[in-house]
Amino acid sequence: MKKTDLIQAFKNNGGWLHSRSFGYKTHIYKYLKELIQKGEVKEVKRGLFYYKKLNPVADSFNEIAILYPNAVICLFSAWHYYQLTTTVPYRHHLAIPHKSKPAKTDYPPVKFYYWSKEQYELGMVKQNKLKIYNVEKSVCDAVKFRNKVGEEITLEVLKKYMNLNQRDIEKLMRYAKQMRIEKTISPMLKTLI
Repeated sequence: MKKTDLIQAFKNNGGWLHSRSFGYKTHIYKYLKELIQKGEVKEVKRGLFYYKKLNPVADSFNEIAILYPNAVICLFSAWHYYQLTTTVPYRHHLAIPHKSKPAKTDYPPVKFYYWSKEQYELGMVKQNKLKIYNVEKSVCDAVKFRNKVGEEITLEVLKKYMNLNQRDIEKLMRYAKQMRIEKTISPMLKTLI
């Protein structure tokens, strides 16, 4: 394999490569090290690399999808993604199954929430490789965790949700019932109507 083959391998994988994809070929590591020194390739975590020329500003959500395939974007990160809050999280908020033990990396910064199977799977949608909770589930999470995230953020999320053209109140109330917050969210919504 030549250096051009290595670059082509990056291109074929959308700018990402894992060291296991080229085995123990030492000449590949020589090319890889050279590309890292030139600043063309970044090692995101041990054995996982991305080619900056294909992906000049690495989309952190794509990084999350690759680094933590079982993680689901939740809470502050989901609200920011759906533009339900003006708060920009300084780390990614990720839900993972209760007994998971993901290997944490220094970058991008993350906070894990260990949720039961039912809570973890409820409202999960896939957008390409990224897993994220849908808008209605994300709004319900704001209400469910209102004591931890603060009333101000909870109200902001609810207000912005109510201003969406694509909101689905029936779905929202279905999730609220499943999450046992129906009696809490109903009066909050009535004040916003």
